[in-house]
Amino acid sequence: MTRQPLELRLLQYRFSLDRRLSLWLILSLGLVAALVAYVSSSRNRVSVLKLAAGSEGGESHLFSLALEQVVERYQPKIDIEVLITPGTKENLQLLEDQKAQLVAAQADAPVGSSARLVSLLFPDLYQLVATNRSAIRSISDLRGKRVGVLDGGGQAPSLTFLTQHYRLENSPGLIVPFETEARVANAFRANQVDAVFWVRTPGNRSILELVQNNQGRLIAIDQADAMRISKPALEPASIPKGAYQGAPPIPDTPLPTVAVQRTLLAHQAVDAEVIQQVTAILYEHRQEIDESMQALAKENPQRAAGLPLASYVRPPEAGSGVGVPLHAGAQAYYDREKPSFVQANADYVGLLLTVTLLIGSWTWQGKNLIDRRRREVEQKRKDKADDYIQIVINLMDSGAAKGVAEVRQELDAVLKRAVRALVEERISQESFQSFRVIWQIVLEAAERGDLQAQPASQPKPPAQDWRR
Repeated sequence: MTRQPLELRLLQYRFSLDRRLSLWLILSLGLVAALVAYVSSSRNRVSVLKLAAGSEGGESHLFSLALEQVVERYQPKIDIEVLITPGTKENLQLLEDQKAQLVAAQADAPVGSSARLVSLLFPDLYQLVATNRSAIRSISDLRGKRVGVLDGGGQAPSLTFLTQHYRLENSPGLIVPFETEARVANAFRANQVDAVFWVRTPGNRSILELVQNNQGRLIAIDQADAMRISKPALEPASIPKGAYQGAPPIPDTPLPTVAVQRTLLAHQAVDAEVIQQVTAILYEHRQEIDESMQALAKENPQRAAGLPLASYVRPPEAGSGVGVPLHAGAQAYYDREKPSFVQANADYVGLLLTVTLLIGSWTWQGKNLIDRRRREVEQKRKDKADDYIQIVINLMDSGAAKGVAEVRQELDAVLKRAVRALVEERISQESFQSFRVIWQIVLEAAERGDLQAQPASQPKPPAQDWRR
């Protein structure tokens, strides 16, 4: 087989190398283009969050509408859609089914495994309003009476819990559910019920209308501390004197009751960065949220009063009784001002870094010393192998003056010396192989009689003492 010229082989190799480099460059450019496209699409992607807000016209619904406006004002790539729902119970189910990504819910309601807490919004109060003719003066007087409540959501379960605490659960017909808040109020006016129960903020418009215009009477709900044993999310509270009318004040004294926080929950699968941005707006634009609530309340008198509920927004605290874990995005916002681990442990990190650098420096110096000694040893081994090679070359130059038997004898002696040096690691395996190739060439040349005497015009190099 004809061997190709060296120039042609080099040209083919260069062409093959250029083709591989071109392929690598194309793949790299394609990867960069895909990465740029992904980042660009991520930045331009609009996140749609459905917020289950409760019944139309309620405080949660009004707050959610205001939050929607302010979020979309500052984060146009977050699109919040407010959903009207019966209340907390249904909201939590929508969240668990991922039909809603955000929900407003009472903190005392049981949640699913997918719910994550974003923030506490505002306190809702247990409020019991009795008709004037009912002679109801305390919770114990409810036995044998009829109490209207909104069916669905979290209010009916709260009333059930209240009756169980006061051992009224065996009173037949005590709880009368209605489909809407308007029907609850109408039943009160028509004397179809003896009282109505709400879980609403102080100053609620529906309660205000009943106590001002329909002779409704607010009933104290005490024993909040005792109720916390069963429901840690409950808190002692009071309806302030004059909350529903200033002159004469309604109520005429601070009225004890039970408070439960209205919470904002998110599904755990919602992007943490999106939730962090929503949380930031919730805390950093409270005044604008309250202003939006007031504007929305003026547009429709049937809605809840535009109270400054955003002023109550606060992060969860230890002992609040809300056992829902925080969403990662909300946690990131709450931790934004906390010092990093490095900042909090600067002294220890500095000491660790100093020790690490010292150890690294010592290790580097030790490595260099070892490498230098290794190179010195390798050089000595190489020099020793070069000595044996030079002996063989001298034999090749002077072999014509000697017989084949003498040359072979000297070559065998040199080989034995080289093998002994290899065993004793005074020469390396690579150097021995180089010596062995030259030794074999000289041996074959001696056996063929191809060795030539050294020209007379050139001084004969000094013979190497191969017996060393």
